Amino acid sequence: MKRACPVLVSCMVLCLLSACYFTDNSLYEVDPVAGDPPEVSVITNLDTMDLPRVNDSLQVIYDLSLENGEFFFMEALVTEGTVHASNSALGSFWIYPFQSQSNDIDTLILEFYHSSNTNTLADITGYEARITRLKYAIDFNQGPP
Repeated sequence: MKRACPVLVSCMVLCLLSACYFTDNSLYEVDPVAGDPPEVSVITNLDTMDLPRVNDSLQVIYDLSLENGEFFFMEALVTEGTVHASNSALGSFWIYPFQSQSNDIDTLILEFYHSSNTNTLADITGYEARITRLKYAIDFNQGPP
């Protein structure tokens, strides 16, 4: 009986130990299986305008439709400067003459950041994004048309 007790305790301890363990210095690779790529559609009120003018101001209205992905952020730039930033896929903002370094035609860039749907770890945690970029020529000339 004295020998059976240590053997029984040893067997119980071995049964409670995990059969699988990981170490910090090993690499564990998994090939991600990408989902369907995002389908992006952006509509703005500038789509119907031919060279819109900023007299005293210009309102830009946008609407992003995104399937198979997640929207993160929207940014509008004029002359490499941000004129609007939002985390909304639907909205509007105003452009003013002082926001351009030019008194002539300048470029408005709308950038929409959304998920790539690649199922990588970066995509799952929200650190991998695709950018849908639209460019519009805007007239900042303050003179008569």
